[in-house]
Amino acid sequence: MTQEKQNIWHRLAEHDLFQMLEEMGLNEERFIKFQKRRFFLTVSIFLTFILLSIFINKWLFIAGIAISVFIWTSEYKRALKFYRNFQFEKQLVFSKFMRMLIPYLLQSGATLYSVFNRMLSRLEDGHVKHCLERLLIEMNEHPNSEEPFKKFAIDASGTDSAILFMTTLYDFQQNTFDHSIITELGQMASEELFEGVDDIIAYKLRKFVMYPTKLTMASFLITAGYAAAMLTDVVTSISF
Repeated sequence: MTQEKQNIWHRLAEHDLFQMLEEMGLNEERFIKFQKRRFFLTVSIFLTFILLSIFINKWLFIAGIAISVFIWTSEYKRALKFYRNFQFEKQLVFSKFMRMLIPYLLQSGATLYSVFNRMLSRLEDGHVKHCLERLLIEMNEHPNSEEPFKKFAIDASGTDSAILFMTTLYDFQQNTFDHSIITELGQMASEELFEGVDDIIAYKLRKFVMYPTKLTMASFLITAGYAAAMLTDVVTSISF
């Protein structure tokens, strides 16, 4: 086990937390800062409930444990939600990248390096653009290697289709120059983009479906609170 993994903040973290934050561009320092904030928030809530259990009611100690566990796990779930959104947006941008790339590759005399260079001005600032900048550097350093293309596909998307797309581009440049391959890649890029659009629609619909449920739950809480107040008033009157 490396020294990094022996760090107490790594030991307290879930098995995939550091990997998720690192993939989103957060370094070791940001990871430790996240873990410290999460830890001290949980401990402060727990200590507050211990004090309340001493001076008010001993059963608040149990509530303190439950709420502390909830806060600790909810921070992880929040990071997981951000990661899933990051993955979703990253894949969508990569699909757009593939779709925009095809017309440039079909132009006469186009090379992968010159096309990738032109794509830099077309892409919005973000993860995929950063990966493309790194790919151009590695293509200069290793002009006859397939590895920079694979690494770009893994970093920018992580899907098997992305790896297939980039390795096919490498083979096209090195060996074939058969433009029918580019046409097939264009069809693949279109399918990927349409799937991404379908995922966006499904995501928006899921959020829309949850609105009535949230409104109903909010109304239920208000009604339950009013009923509890009325019941307490009645019981107090009877006792009196």
